[in-house]
Amino acid sequence: MSSIKRKLERQKAKQDGTFLYKKVLARKFGCSVPELNKRLKRRENNLKKLEDNNNGKE
Repeated sequence: MSSIKRKLERQKAKQDGTFLYKKVLARKFGCSVPELNKRLKRRENNLKKLEDNNNGKE
């Protein structure tokens, strides 16, 4: 049961932005965790658009 509890705590921490790796990544980019979330979301959307464009051209 402790492994399930640990997994759920880590998942919650990732969603809240308090998980360590997000803090480290945000520090590397020189921004806050909420700003990092926005950047990652924007990057994901841009990559999806690029994939759609490439598939349409070929």
